[in-house]
Amino acid sequence: MMDTAETAFFGHQGVELNVEQVADYPYAAAYLRTDKFPQVVAVLDRTAGAQRVYRSGGEEAITTHYGRILTSYGIPGMPLYTSNLTADPLTCLVAKTADSAVANCAAGWQREIEVGNYGENELHKWQVSSSFTMGAQRRYQHPNGTALTVTEITEQGDADQLAFTNTFYAVDGRVVYAKQWISPSIGYAVWREMKPFNGDLQ
Repeated sequence: MMDTAETAFFGHQGVELNVEQVADYPYAAAYLRTDKFPQVVAVLDRTAGAQRVYRSGGEEAITTHYGRILTSYGIPGMPLYTSNLTADPLTCLVAKTADSAVANCAAGWQREIEVGNYGENELHKWQVSSSFTMGAQRRYQHPNGTALTVTEITEQGDADQLAFTNTFYAVDGRVVYAKQWISPSIGYAVWREMKPFNGDLQ
């Protein structure tokens, strides 16, 4: 338990707790891994609306919005900034999983993503355009052992002509799994809710 809390983002080995360890874990937390780096446990540090800030045992941090990684600190290749967040259809589509009466959601989203690392001169800005579809329900095994029926939300898009496909699993107004393209240097990141935040279960 202490080892997982002290593991920095993208440490030397992957971390996976069993169901009993997840149940005993004292904090809300998520798993995070990428195409380049093994899985770590990231502890929830603070919340603001639907945004969640997760930290590792080091100084690194990521900010998510319904599982989508928006910003980061201390992790080269991760986003530093994402524009036009209020137009992200994911917010509306996730809400629909809790309330089917939610109005029709927008089908597309355009934004700018800045990638790099604070303190370095090399920054890249990506113009990103994507479209969304709400798919069928499927079964998903949560890390805490719970079998969930989730709705699959698919996002297809391009970042300066680089095509990507993102996948989100939503249930009752929250996201429990997200696979998303980050940048050429990172590739895809997989974020999984490990121990839910109590505020997301109300």
